[in-house]
Amino acid sequence: MEHFSLFYPVKNRIVAPVLDIAVYAEPATKVFLQGAFAFLGNIIIIGVLGTLLLATYSKIAGKSSSLKKED
Repeated sequence: MEHFSLFYPVKNRIVAPVLDIAVYAEPATKVFLQGAFAFLGNIIIIGVLGTLLLATYSKIAGKSSSLKKED
Protein backbone atom coordinates (compact mmCIF):
# COMPACT_ATOMS: atom_id res chain seq x y z
CA MET A 1 0.00 0.00 0.00
CA GLU A 2 2.86 2.38 0.73
CA HIS A 3 4.22 1.91 -2.79
CA PHE A 4 0.88 3.07 -4.24
CA SER A 5 0.71 6.19 -2.09
CA LEU A 6 4.22 7.21 -3.16
CA PHE A 7 3.61 6.56 -6.86
CA TYR A 8 0.19 8.23 -7.08
CA PRO A 9 1.37 11.90 -6.91
CA VAL A 10 4.14 11.21 -9.41
CA LYS A 11 1.72 9.54 -11.78
CA ASN A 12 -0.85 12.34 -11.64
CA ARG A 13 1.55 15.27 -11.86
CA ILE A 14 4.15 13.95 -14.28
CA VAL A 15 3.25 10.72 -16.10
CA ALA A 16 -0.36 11.55 -17.01
CA PRO A 17 0.36 15.00 -18.48
CA VAL A 18 3.39 13.74 -20.40
CA LEU A 19 1.31 10.93 -21.88
CA ASP A 20 -1.43 13.40 -22.84
CA ILE A 21 1.19 15.45 -24.64
CA ALA A 22 2.70 12.41 -26.36
CA VAL A 23 -0.46 10.46 -27.24
CA TYR A 24 -2.97 13.22 -28.00
CA ALA A 25 -0.46 15.85 -29.23
CA GLU A 26 -1.83 18.40 -26.76
CA PRO A 27 0.21 21.56 -26.15
CA ALA A 28 2.28 21.23 -22.98
CA THR A 29 1.19 24.59 -21.59
CA LYS A 30 -2.47 23.66 -22.00
CA VAL A 31 -2.04 20.31 -20.25
CA PHE A 32 -0.13 21.66 -17.25
CA LEU A 33 -2.35 24.74 -16.96
CA GLN A 34 -5.42 22.51 -16.97
CA GLY A 35 -3.87 20.42 -14.20
CA ALA A 36 -3.11 23.52 -12.14
CA PHE A 37 -6.70 24.79 -12.47
CA ALA A 38 -8.06 21.37 -11.53
CA PHE A 39 -5.80 21.31 -8.47
CA LEU A 40 -6.88 24.79 -7.33
CA GLY A 41 -10.54 24.03 -8.01
CA ASN A 42 -10.36 20.87 -5.94
CA ILE A 43 -8.72 22.72 -3.05
CA ILE A 44 -11.44 25.39 -3.07
CA ILE A 45 -14.32 22.89 -3.31
CA ILE A 46 -12.89 20.71 -0.55
CA GLY A 47 -12.35 23.76 1.65
CA VAL A 48 -15.89 25.10 1.21
CA LEU A 49 -17.73 21.78 1.44
CA GLY A 50 -15.50 20.55 4.26
CA THR A 51 -16.14 23.70 6.27
CA LEU A 52 -19.90 23.42 5.76
CA LEU A 53 -19.85 19.74 6.68
CA LEU A 54 -17.81 20.31 9.84
CA ALA A 55 -19.99 23.24 10.91
CA THR A 56 -23.15 21.17 10.45
CA TYR A 57 -21.67 18.17 12.23
CA SER A 58 -20.52 20.27 15.19
CA LYS A 59 -24.07 21.59 15.67
CA ILE A 60 -25.54 18.09 15.60
CA ALA A 61 -22.84 16.40 17.69
CA GLY A 62 -22.91 19.14 20.33
CA LYS A 63 -26.58 18.49 21.07
CA SER A 64 -26.40 14.69 21.20
CA SER A 65 -23.58 14.30 23.71
CA SER A 66 -23.94 11.35 26.08
CA LEU A 67 -21.69 12.89 28.73
CA LYS A 68 -23.30 13.74 32.07
CA LYS A 69 -22.21 16.45 34.50
CA GLU A 70 -20.79 15.10 37.76
CA ASP A 71 -22.32 16.23 41.06
